[in-house]
Amino acid sequence: MKYCLLTVCALAAVACSHSRSENSAPVLAAATIGPEGGEVAVTSGPQAGLRLTIPAGALAAPTEIRVRDAALLPAPGIYALSYAPVPGQPFTLEPVELRLDVLATLRAPYRVIHVLGTAPGNVLLRQARNGNLVDLEPVAVDLDAGWIEVPLRTLSQCNVVRGPSQSSVAAYWQAPGTAVALADGYSFAVEEVPAGSPFAAPDAYRWRITAPGVDDLIYFRGTAVVGRESDLANWREAWAQRYPVWEHSQVGTVPGSFSTTMAVSSPMNGLSVAGAMTADGQWGWSAPRTIGGTTLRDVVQVTLALAWNRHDLGVGQRQYVFWFAPGVGLLGLSEDAIVHARTTLTP
Repeated sequence: MKYCLLTVCALAAVACSHSRSENSAPVLAAATIGPEGGEVAVTSGPQAGLRLTIPAGALAAPTEIRVRDAALLPAPGIYALSYAPVPGQPFTLEPVELRLDVLATLRAPYRVIHVLGTAPGNVLLRQARNGNLVDLEPVAVDLDAGWIEVPLRTLSQCNVVRGPSQSSVAAYWQAPGTAVALADGYSFAVEEVPAGSPFAAPDAYRWRITAPGVDDLIYFRGTAVVGRESDLANWREAWAQRYPVWEHSQVGTVPGSFSTTMAVSSPMNGLSVAGAMTADGQWGWSAPRTIGGTTLRDVVQVTLALAWNRHDLGVGQRQYVFWFAPGVGLLGLSEDAIVHARTTLTP
C-alpha cells in the first residue's frame, strides 16, 4: 500500500504542475509557430540545447509554443522526496496536451554522469499526460553532447530518465550453445566445455572465435578466465590462477598487475612446459551500438589484454574487446584494434 500511495502522490503532483507551471514557472524559450512549421530552442541555463522542431502541417494555426522550467516540481514518475539523481531536469512544453498533426522532433539534454547502474545511453523520455506516464524511445543519443532526440506527438511535462536496468552483468552474457556471425568471415560462439577437457567444471564454459585461419578458444569458470586453446595451431594454456575479468574489482587496477604461471602444451597431447601470462581488463558500460539498423543503448564491453612468454611462441600479446547487450548477446568484437561487428540481430 505504501508503494501505491507514493505513486499516486507523484502522479497527483505532476497533474497539478500543469496549471501551476503555466501560471508561474519561468519561460525558458517561446516562439509562435504556424502551419509552415518552426522551432523553439533553449540557448542557456541547465536546459541549454533543448530544441523542439515542429514540421510543416503539424499546426493548423499560429500557436505560441513555450518551454517552461519545471525543476521545482517532481520529475514525471519520480516521487518528490527521492534523492536519487535524475539524468534530465523536468520541463514543460506548452500548450499542455496540444496534439500535433505531424510528429515533431524533441532534442532533450541530460546529464550523462547521472545515468547510474546501466549504460550511459540507456535513457528514455518520460512524459506525464492526463495523469499517465508514457516512456518514449529515443531515435538518437549523443553521449558527448549529452542529449537525446525523440519523435513527439503531444506537448506535456517531460524529462529524461534512466531506462530499465539489469539485475547483474550476467544478463548481458550470450547464452551457451549459441553462435553469431560477424563481419569479415568471423563468428563467435559460447559453448559448454566437453567432459574430457582439463577445463571441465560445473561452472565452466568457453568462447570460440573462428575466422579463416583462426579457431581460438577462451576458457572461463564463472566470471574468470582460466586458459586458452587454439584448435588450428594445436596448443593449450592452463593458467595457474584465474583472472576475474567479469568482476568490478578489476576496475582501476594497474595495467599488467595480474600475472600467473601457466602450463603450455604444444601440441595439446604433448608434455606441458611452464610459461607466463600477464593480463589486464575489466567490464564497463559502453556507448550505444547499431546492428542491422537497430540501435541498442544498453551495452557493456569487456576488455581483455594479454601478454605472454612461451617456449613455442616466444613473447607476444593480444588485446580483445567484446560488446554485449541483454537478450541479444555479442554485438561485435575487436581483435588488436580491428573490429568485427555483428551485421544482423537474427541468429
